[in-house]
Amino acid sequence: MPREQLFAMLTHERTDVISSILGTLGLRAEVYASPTVCGLWQINTTGRHRASFHLISRGNCWLHLRGREPQPVRGGDLIVFPNDAWHVLSSSQEAGGDESYIVPDTPGPTTSLVCGHFDFVYGLDNPVLDILPDCILVPAEMGGSRLGAIVNLLSEEAALDQPGRQVVLDKLADSLFVMTLRYYLAQQRPKEGWLAAAADSGIGMALAAIHNEPHRPWQLADLALKAHLSRAAFAARFNTLLGVPPIAYLTSWRMKLAERMLANQRMSVDAIAEKLGYETSAAFRRAFKRVTGRTPGMVRRRLAPDMSPHVDGG
Repeated sequence: MPREQLFAMLTHERTDVISSILGTLGLRAEVYASPTVCGLWQINTTGRHRASFHLISRGNCWLHLRGREPQPVRGGDLIVFPNDAWHVLSSSQEAGGDESYIVPDTPGPTTSLVCGHFDFVYGLDNPVLDILPDCILVPAEMGGSRLGAIVNLLSEEAALDQPGRQVVLDKLADSLFVMTLRYYLAQQRPKEGWLAAAADSGIGMALAAIHNEPHRPWQLADLALKAHLSRAAFAARFNTLLGVPPIAYLTSWRMKLAERMLANQRMSVDAIAEKLGYETSAAFRRAFKRVTGRTPGMVRRRLAPDMSPHVDGG
């Protein structure tokens, strides 16, 4: 598939499944540090159970990943860790264990970083992160004009001390994730999995319908019509790309939404069932238990153990 066609599919308003699902998953970026270091130093942000990124805004350093040779990175390079994979950035080609440290009064070049997290409602459990590699390295010269512009703005803003700096950094980092996703799609052109399905001209339309209106009583014929395919062709194509039948995917997505709603202690299980298109709360509870292995009440207590008693037990 030509890169231009793939880009058009992912940015067309009717088939923009990426925006739909990222909105539902509650993408929120946070820039938590913009250190300038010199001499001997090492940074390890692994183990926080969050997707993360490091932008080398100035200077050079080494990237260490498990099972790989150390790799030099330089100013303008962006490194994204979608699944909290172990990593170390350091001034040395040799990683010094797992700890972060700065050795004071040691000679060496200066390196400036912008470090942040990408947070989602379900943490690392979502269909976007599931199919991304452990590490996405975007070299400065490969990101393209749009991603390059965001990288430059992040670097410049991090170096300033202006009113609203944190808000600007976080908003830019939101865009950084989406642009990195575009870069990965253009480079890899996945043939199966969620991103491939989202980019598919027919299946992408059906996915958009599911994500935009999960409460509708979708049937196979309805979704096939959205995809402009016969029912048999649609079901086969959907299953090939996503590994599950269309209605099973719909049910699974509804349960993801239900988990998010269950975090709201003021929303009853009956209200959640109605919002997701179930005629009765009993039908919703059965579907929820079948898909997640837990009752709504169990999930609600896990999501908000310290909050006041919830509306109903589920």
